[in-house]
Amino acid sequence: MKNINDIGFLGTEFLLWLYWQSCEEGTISLEDQGLGEVHISIEESITLVSITGDGYSETVKSQEITELKTVRESIKAGRLPDSAKIKLISNELDYQFQIKANPLKISAVKLPLTGEKEEVQVISSRIEAVSKLELIMKAVFDVFLIEREKKSFANDLKKFLDM
Repeated sequence: MKNINDIGFLGTEFLLWLYWQSCEEGTISLEDQGLGEVHISIEESITLVSITGDGYSETVKSQEITELKTVRESIKAGRLPDSAKIKLISNELDYQFQIKANPLKISAVKLPLTGEKEEVQVISSRIEAVSKLELIMKAVFDVFLIEREKKSFANDLKKFLDM
C-alpha cells in the first residue's frame, strides 16, 4: 500500500469494526505480533455521517457510547463512523486519541504517564510510547483486515447490528 489515502472506505469500515469490538469485549489479541492483548474502547464521542450523500452528520457524546442503542440505530439507518475518541490500554499503559476515518489518521494523542523525572528520560519514554502506539495500531489494523476477509464477517456484523 503506497498511500494510506488510497484505501478510502477502509477507514470507515475500520472505525465501524472498532465500534463493534468496543461494544463486545474490547480485547484484541496481538500475541502473534508479540504485543500481547490490547483493550480498545470508544469513549466520550463518535461522529456518524450519512452514506447517502445528504450531508447529514451527528456527533454522539456520552461516557457510555457502546451502551447507547441510538448509535446502532443510526448505523442501521445508513450513518457510518467518521471519527471517534479511542482509549487503548496495552500492558497497563493508557493511550487516548482521536481517530478519523477518511483519510485514516490518528490525532490528539494523549500518551501514558511513565513517571520519569529526568528530561532526557521523559523525551525518550515519550518517543518510545509513540512508536509503540504506531506498532499497536498497525497490528490492530492488520487484525481488522484478516477478520474482514472471513466469510462470516458481514453476517456477524449484521447480527451485531440486529439487521
